[in-house]
Amino acid sequence: SSSTTMSKIFVLENSDARTEEITFNVKENWKATSDAAWCTVSPAQGTAGEGKKITVTIAENFEKEARTANIVVKTINSNSLTYNITITQPAFTEQPKPGGDSNAPEGMKKSADVLVQQIKVGWNLGNTGEATDEWTDQSGVKHGNSQYVEGGANFFTETSWQSAKTTKAMFTALKDAGFNGIRIPVRWYRHADANMNINKEWMKRVKEIVDYAVSQDMYVILNSHHDNWYDRLTPGYSETDIHEKFKNMWTQIANEFKDYDEHLILAAANEIISVNGTQENWGNPTDAHFKFVNNLMQLFVNTVRATGGNNEWRCLMVQPWACNPSFALDSRFVMPKDEKNCRLILEFHCYDPYNYAIGKGQSGNQWAEHEPKQSELDAVKSTLNKLNRQFVMKNIPCIMAEFGSTQDNAHPSGNAKADQIRADYHKFIVSSAKPYDIPCFYWDNYCFETTGENFGLLDRKNCNFPARAKIALNGIMDGLK
Repeated sequence: SSSTTMSKIFVLENSDARTEEITFNVKENWKATSDAAWCTVSPAQGTAGEGKKITVTIAENFEKEARTANIVVKTINSNSLTYNITITQPAFTEQPKPGGDSNAPEGMKKSADVLVQQIKVGWNLGNTGEATDEWTDQSGVKHGNSQYVEGGANFFTETSWQSAKTTKAMFTALKDAGFNGIRIPVRWYRHADANMNINKEWMKRVKEIVDYAVSQDMYVILNSHHDNWYDRLTPGYSETDIHEKFKNMWTQIANEFKDYDEHLILAAANEIISVNGTQENWGNPTDAHFKFVNNLMQLFVNTVRATGGNNEWRCLMVQPWACNPSFALDSRFVMPKDEKNCRLILEFHCYDPYNYAIGKGQSGNQWAEHEPKQSELDAVKSTLNKLNRQFVMKNIPCIMAEFGSTQDNAHPSGNAKADQIRADYHKFIVSSAKPYDIPCFYWDNYCFETTGENFGLLDRKNCNFPARAKIALNGIMDGLK
């Protein structure tokens, strides 16, 4: 009212985020303020008139106590109180953990929250199943960047980016070192025809590698990694065409592994971005990009579930745009709907701060930052806390499927200083994620002394850890303590 101070009390029914629209009349120009950062008002001021509106935006309350905000609307000239609004929001009630499902078949009873807690720390078989360069067939004939040969055993691409064929002994060495999770990145389209019908020999080889791990009671993440026909979106892409091939691809993979127990997690994708010419878009997804990812993740869940068997209950992992946690926290990202309760996992990657984790010490590198800043490490902790609130506390566990720091071959103070900083960084990442039951999977590309990204940890040929890599390994394992 223009002559009387009006009061309104809102007692919200739950802790969810929401907006409230409030209408009022006022004879003078006015301003609106809130005394709480979690409760904002828009617009902050306006002109005289009837039917004036303000929108109150209320953030979700993750705290264990209720909270109250006071909003006041005052006239600008006379500074008289026109409207007083009190909003009380209940405390967050954490959803009970399901812990499992007795209706599930043997070997599939753990829900995602329990399953993820079983994974201590993981390791990536990088530069292997996702390689694309020349390969050698069973007759010893080398082929170029060939995509598919009917009946050909073109699985030797696994040594085109690095020199060691995968063996069970590698995983044994990793298990002895403290790892109990293996992520197997696979680029399927280099071993498939134009419709994504996958080469049977390649599928057999991938299955063999999976068995190396699950036979040793290790958990495995199997994904679609750098399948450029959908994870490097180009202008004019056809979502319908992508969906048809994506569904065909995942139907074959899911059927091949449908009898595996809960030690196997299937992951939809890796890092989906868009590309225009040579320009890669990692940090500015549009609404259309979010919609594309949301639709693809839903198709993945539906496709795997439809294959039946243990896949009806399998824990499945989905990814936001670029597998960037910031875009998982964006309201435009929507987790898929699933017929099974608490069987989905959110995947994200962490190479933050990027200039340290990847860019340091490289020849000609514009960054060459040899040590992470405390403010950058604080930002990582803040992101993990937000992921915990938005996902983990709502029974959507998270896995950091890639993390790591390159070996610094150019530190001004020498190897000893550089190696200790690297170890401390690994310890920081693993220990910061552990309170939220977020296991971390180290990215190992089997590179040690090159001029590029030296993430190498395991000497795959000798199944041990070189001296400098051992220091980095110790940092990872110290993080678990």
